[in-house]
Amino acid sequence: MTVDQARRGRHHSPAGAAAPGEGSATRQRILEIALSLMSQRGVDGTSMRDLAAAAGLNVASLYHYFPSKRDLLEAILVEQGILPFQARRGETGDPEPTSLTDLLADILASMFDVEDFVRLMVSEAMRGEATARAVGADLFASFETSITEWVADNRRDLDGRVGAGSVARLLSAMVVGIFIQHAAGVLDEEDLAALSRRRAGEAADVLHAPA
Repeated sequence: MTVDQARRGRHHSPAGAAAPGEGSATRQRILEIALSLMSQRGVDGTSMRDLAAAAGLNVASLYHYFPSKRDLLEAILVEQGILPFQARRGETGDPEPTSLTDLLADILASMFDVEDFVRLMVSEAMRGEATARAVGADLFASFETSITEWVADNRRDLDGRVGAGSVARLLSAMVVGIFIQHAAGVLDEEDLAALSRRRAGEAADVLHAPA
């Protein structure tokens, strides 16, 4: 299932729905229950059958909404507007980010907005859980693509010197590293918006320095 398909799925109601909106309400309830169960049992320890029982559905009905556990996890990120990543200014009708600081701060803030879920994905991925690894790869690839496109369009000096893709890989790793430091309690920072902005600015300043 692609990210676009998952996004369209937010508006899809199962056949025979009793009333308009019932399908989307059930879908949202499944996502909330899934997050609760996975937080307690882990991704691998939560089967689709367990989830169906907790949601009061039969397994066939659950698979109608989410054909696989990966689809379920990706849907959570799609519902939150994080996957595929789009800078918030573009979604609210404001101008797209005009600086690298804006873009990186948006990415960090988007991760902090769904911190519990990202913590779960990272923890499960580090344990080797295949589905969490796949969904995490989709999430970070989305960030990397956004950075690559921004650098190619706005920092042709960097694109010509080292390549937009190389810059994006470096900055994506930085973003993930900052989140891991926060999750591990290494950063003594309560204002996550300020943290996002400060670290994004530091990275942008480094990349503006002479080679």
